[in-house]
Amino acid sequence: MNEPNLPRDEEEKRLLVVLEQVSRRMRKELSLLGDRRDDVVGIRQEFWDDVRMNFSDSTEVGETWSSIVQQAELLAERERSHRVASEAVERLTKQFDSPYFARIDFAEKGCETEVIYIGRASLVGEDGDTFFVYDWRAPVSSLFYDHEPGPASYRIPDGEMEGELMLKRQFVIRGGQMKHLFDTSETVGDEILQAVLSEGSDTSMKSIVATIQKEQNWIIRDEKHKLLVVQGAAGSGKTSAALQRIAYLLYRFRETLSPDQIILFSPNPVFKGYISRVLPDLGEANMRQMTFRELIEARLGRRFEVEDLFSQTEALAAEDGSTEGEAREQAIRYKGSEHFFITVENYLKRLEKEGIRFRPLRFRNMTIVSEEEMSKQFYGIRASEGFGIRAAGVRRWLLERVKLWVDSQMDEAWLEEAAELVDSEEIQRAYVDVRRRGGFHDEAFDDEDQMSARLRRRVAEAAIDPLVKAIRSYRFLDEVATYRQLFESRSLFTLCSPDSKLPQGCEWMLQRVEDTIGRKLIDHEDATPLMYLSEALEGFRRVEGDILHVFVDEAQDYSPFQAAYLRRRYPRARMTVLGDFNQAIYLQSQESGGFGGWTRLMAPEVTSVLRLTTSYRSTEQIVEYTKGILAAEDAVDIIPFQRKGEVPKVIACKDGGQLSDLLAADINSLLAQGYGTIGVITKTAHETGNASALLKEQLPDEVPVTLVTGGSAELPKGVSVLPSYLAKGIEFDAVLVWDASSARYGKEKDRKLLYTVCTRALHILHIYHTGQASPWLPDQGELKS
Repeated sequence: MNEPNLPRDEEEKRLLVVLEQVSRRMRKELSLLGDRRDDVVGIRQEFWDDVRMNFSDSTEVGETWSSIVQQAELLAERERSHRVASEAVERLTKQFDSPYFARIDFAEKGCETEVIYIGRASLVGEDGDTFFVYDWRAPVSSLFYDHEPGPASYRIPDGEMEGELMLKRQFVIRGGQMKHLFDTSETVGDEILQAVLSEGSDTSMKSIVATIQKEQNWIIRDEKHKLLVVQGAAGSGKTSAALQRIAYLLYRFRETLSPDQIILFSPNPVFKGYISRVLPDLGEANMRQMTFRELIEARLGRRFEVEDLFSQTEALAAEDGSTEGEAREQAIRYKGSEHFFITVENYLKRLEKEGIRFRPLRFRNMTIVSEEEMSKQFYGIRASEGFGIRAAGVRRWLLERVKLWVDSQMDEAWLEEAAELVDSEEIQRAYVDVRRRGGFHDEAFDDEDQMSARLRRRVAEAAIDPLVKAIRSYRFLDEVATYRQLFESRSLFTLCSPDSKLPQGCEWMLQRVEDTIGRKLIDHEDATPLMYLSEALEGFRRVEGDILHVFVDEAQDYSPFQAAYLRRRYPRARMTVLGDFNQAIYLQSQESGGFGGWTRLMAPEVTSVLRLTTSYRSTEQIVEYTKGILAAEDAVDIIPFQRKGEVPKVIACKDGGQLSDLLAADINSLLAQGYGTIGVITKTAHETGNASALLKEQLPDEVPVTLVTGGSAELPKGVSVLPSYLAKGIEFDAVLVWDASSARYGKEKDRKLLYTVCTRALHILHIYHTGQASPWLPDQGELKS
């Protein structure tokens, strides 16, 4: 329906009524905010004036304490009120800009038609009963996303509400002004999508609840399944749906679910910053967010230098084609496999009976407790108690043994010598200890002996304190030696292997483990198995049972071993995993069969697998071109959204110098055309340094060129130079691919990497190369220079 035929005047009058409601609420909240700010400032300034201080006896001390607590509680309550009012003002400010984006007219069976407006947040009248706007997460709002006009229904806690959807209308409201409105018979009108998708990229992901599609809405509102696996084409809205699902869950279960009970695993720090604004824009606090790398660092990073996934990728690129590189690739594939996970599981079952390695407890050249004694103590506890109880029992026993050892050292020469070298501060502490025990009074005859004994004990306890801390943190378990042991014994490995076979390259793996771990280095492929073994031996004491929902983005890049580990670490959690088979760029997951075991983590009856096939991010021309990079069977289900744009260009260059010259000129032209975010994407981090330096030399000083690294947390405006593996999940107005030559992207394993790089483009895709172009680029008649 064309816009002139719509009742625009009626809708604009209604918009003014809503904006007046928002303004009224805003004035009220601003007044309350001012009052609460004054209260907080006044209480802080007068806090101690209003507290009655008296320490003359125990009763007065108690009353003084009660007075302090009362004043602190009053301050905390006013601070909470101030925070609530501040959040309300922020929400209302957003509502004044765009209070709603849709209207549906729904006639429930046997009832009159109800007119419902839908926005990012609810707006209720002062009477508490009149709904001017419904939150997009409310049950009735699903009618907008799931149905065309006609028979329709939506789920409520007690069942289904059936009726007739009489009207479905969409709005674009900006700055409190109605820009567009459309009646539509589609899930979400193409006009709205065209308007939103044609906008430029930002340095952070937007919240676009007005453009949620029907299949995305199923993901957002699914409450039935414990495991939700989403396979989605590049740009199909997987991440947006995941974040909106989090917002929905926090709204739906607001009495029992908090943001701290939800964790999202992001592919890299850049992506973490990129999506950080979405939930606050939807009126919710951000969930916990981390990378898998941070999980590894928290467990192993204090004692070892642990290789990350990006460093592993760079190392493989440097050794590409060599014997060493091929052996490493084989090890990476195996150690991420389900076969190896089952092998480790079987190994743990054997360790219940024998084989755990322990670190002997030593001080200087003295052995306090030997490895043999620890093993005997551990295996003296019944196996049925489990690793956790047995390890905790050894821990208590060791702490007691250390106390007895300290007692035995009181007259030893080393302790006498150490006590004579203590500073005056330590002597003062010993004096206070003795005084508290009744020493240094007229009837005491052994003050000097007590003082000397106390000083020696304090010195001994300080000297042994690092060992005590190590015991408390279960460092007596030698998980590294236990892990190495699996590779050292061929017979042990075959006993644990599910098919009783050694993996190919077993000898190389053993030597590699010896070489790296001996130097306190952990390869990325060893980190998760070692972390899993370590936590199992401690009884998974760090398992996070309070986490109720785990979201994993770019799930295709996780190995089957990592998937199984996350399931074990968060035993109570429902899981939502999202990814794209065609963007599996890391070796550890490339041959794992799609999501590498995610779908097998839970029973089929509680698992749902959904597909998102329409690509909304890029123009139709870019989507069709990038489909040609993939094998035909992988591209068959990718459907472009009908948004027209420039045909991608492939530009051949005679050498690297010409490539950088042409690319710099291209950037100047794109900036002049108004494109705000430009991604120059190289294959590796090594190339980014070179590309960034060349571009900074050739571009004007006012053009910002940012080298994006693995540690970057924000994506800036302007030109970003980054390696392929940091571009995942991010989008740019224009993408310029740095040297997509056959030398750089010539192997089968490079095909999906090149596809991932090219699908980052919203509007413009220009691919540069030296020499021969990558064989995976569709032949479309290159632009010669």
